[in-house]
Amino acid sequence: MFVVVYQFSARKGCEQKFILNWLKTTRGIYLFKGSLGSRLHKDKSGRFIAYAQWPSEQAYRNSTKGIMPRNYEKHGNDMKKQLDSVGVKILFEMEVQKDFLKSSTFPV
Repeated sequence: MFVVVYQFSARKGCEQKFILNWLKTTRGIYLFKGSLGSRLHKDKSGRFIAYAQWPSEQAYRNSTKGIMPRNYEKHGNDMKKQLDSVGVKILFEMEVQKDFLKSSTFPV
């Protein structure tokens, strides 16, 4: 399993719109790009940190190919509009060595 950790910096006052669009975008990536899902966190300074899982590094790299249905692409573009000038940073790309997280599904 391959993991990517992202940092998002939302514009002040846009946090709830960002969360909603992140959720819809992530759902599209799950359904159409092969991810295993993601978790969104918020640290004490207000930055959002997302932990995304992929079946392999190759699946993650291949996810940039092709497009999702138009409504999911729109959510992704809308999510980017909620970000400040820092935007998105990839903090880590890692191979899982041991996994003790409980897996669960979410309604799509």
